[in-house]
Amino acid sequence: MAATNPKESLKNLYGLMMEINYHQAEEETLNELQNNTDPFVEKHLRLVKQLSTKLRAVANKRKYTEALDQIKLLKEKGLEELKKLLSFHDQLELQPLFRKFEGLTPEDEASILEDQEVLRLMEILKNRLDENAGN
Repeated sequence: MAATNPKESLKNLYGLMMEINYHQAEEETLNELQNNTDPFVEKHLRLVKQLSTKLRAVANKRKYTEALDQIKLLKEKGLEELKKLLSFHDQLELQPLFRKFEGLTPEDEASILEDQEVLRLMEILKNRLDENAGN
């Protein structure tokens, strides 16, 4: 980039400032931009939106799979082993949630994913299991 003297820089800045309309409402500017769409830009914006949607779907599927894996791990450990990982206070607070793991069907597993309390329990248990595995 060629170096310019301060006078040229000010002239260029003044030219840019003259092109900007500070008094135009944001809605007018947005409408103007929407009416003057560029097919090239629209195509790439659509591709970005599609890719973004696809990435969100992949991330959601990965979270779902990880949650199912955690449920399976918790079932393998057994309730008594899991209760040993919790403090007395945690056990009292989360005791009703342990009943949800008894006789769990695949339909139950899917509904548990929507239950925030169970996800909180799983997070606590996973952290405790990871701490014990590290020791």
